[in-house]
Amino acid sequence: MDKNSPAPDSSEPGEWETLGQQLAFLQMTAEDRRRLRALAPRLNASSDAFVEQFYRHLFSFKETARFLKDPEVVARLKSAQQAHLQSMLEDDVNDDYIAQRRRVGDVHAHVGISPQMFLGAYNQYLQYGLKELATAGDLPLPEYVEQIQSLLKAVFLDLQLTLEAYFSEATQNLRQALDMVFRANTELRQFAQLTSHDLKTPLATVANLCDEALDEFGSSMPAGAVELVEAAKQRTYRMSVMIDELLELSASVEDFEANVTIDSRQVLDEVIDRLGPRLSQQEIELKLAPDLPPVWGNRVRLREAFYNLLSNAVKFMDKRPGRVAVSSQVSEDECTISIADNGSGIPRENLEQIFSPFRRLRMHHDRPGSGLGLYFAKNLVEQQGGRISVESELGRGSTFHVTLRRHA
Repeated sequence: MDKNSPAPDSSEPGEWETLGQQLAFLQMTAEDRRRLRALAPRLNASSDAFVEQFYRHLFSFKETARFLKDPEVVARLKSAQQAHLQSMLEDDVNDDYIAQRRRVGDVHAHVGISPQMFLGAYNQYLQYGLKELATAGDLPLPEYVEQIQSLLKAVFLDLQLTLEAYFSEATQNLRQALDMVFRANTELRQFAQLTSHDLKTPLATVANLCDEALDEFGSSMPAGAVELVEAAKQRTYRMSVMIDELLELSASVEDFEANVTIDSRQVLDEVIDRLGPRLSQQEIELKLAPDLPPVWGNRVRLREAFYNLLSNAVKFMDKRPGRVAVSSQVSEDECTISIADNGSGIPRENLEQIFSPFRRLRMHHDRPGSGLGLYFAKNLVEQQGGRISVESELGRGSTFHVTLRRHA
C-alpha cells in the first residue's frame, strides 16, 4: 500500500478484499501509516534495549526459557524481532508484509509457543512504546493521542495477521488429532469385539485354578502363599471387568434397539437389583422418588448409564451410613433425573475432567477401576439426545444430573 493511498475498501477483490476489511475495521488510514513512519526513528532508536529487556523477561519464566537454550538461536531471534518491530512502523502493508506476519504465526505454532506467550510480546512492546511517547513531552495532547491511536492500530493489525496463521495451524493440528481419535476408536472397537472372549477365557481358567489351589492346598500353604494366590485371583477378576468395560465402549456406538418411551423407575429398579449386595455390605441407603417419569430413549443405554453413575456413588462412598437419593424434575419437553450422594465429593478443579476416558482422581487411586465409568455414562446419555452434568462439594458429596427428552 503506497503511503499516500487510502486503505483499500471491502469492494476490492481477492486478498485485498480481506485486508481492506481488516484495515477498515481497525480504521487504519494512510495518515496512520504516515504517523507511524514519523514515530519510527524515536521508537527504533532504543528498540535494541527493548529487545534485551524483553528477553530477560522471557528467561525469567521456565515456560519460555526452555525455547532459548542455544545462544546462537537467541541471537538470531533477537535480530529477527528487532527487524519485525521496525517493519511494523516503517513498511507498507502489502503482500510481503502479510506473508511475513503469517510466517511468524506458523513458526510460533509449529514450535509449540502458546498464544499467551505470543501475546505477551506485544503487551511488552506497547508498554515500551507508550512510555517512549510519554517521555517526549513536546507534543500537544491531541497529537499525542493520535500517535497512540496509530501505534495501537499497527499492533492490533500485526496481531490479527499473525494470529490468523497461528490458529490456522492449530486448527489443522486439531483436525489431524480428531482424525487420529476417530481411527483409534474404530480400531479399539474392532479389537474389543474380536478379542474380548478370547481374553476372558484364559482369565477364567486362571481364576478357577487359583480357587482349586486354595481349596485343595490352602490349609497346608504358608499364609503368605495363600495371600499371593488370592491376589492373583482378584487381579484376574479386575482384568475381566476391564475387558467388559472395553467391550461396552465398543458396543456403546452400536444400536441396541430403537428409542421408545421408557419407564425410568423400572430401569432404575433393574440397576438397584444388580447393586443390592454392595448397598447392603456398605450400609448405603438408596431412596427413589415415587414419581419418576417416563422418558424417551434407549432402555439398554439408559440402564447402563444409570448403572455406571450409581455404581460410582457406591464405590466412592466414604461414610457409614451412606445415602444416595434419586429424584426428578419435569418440564414440558425434558426430564432431569438427579442422583445425589453424601460421599467424598469431587474437587472443583477436577469437575471438567471426570468424563474423560481413563481419567481418575488422585484421591481415588487406591480404589479399583479403570476410569471409564463416567465416560461411558456421558456417551450413553448423549447417544439418546440427552446430556449429563455434575455438581459437587469436596467432603459433602456429588449430584449427577441426567437430562433426557420426554417425547420423540
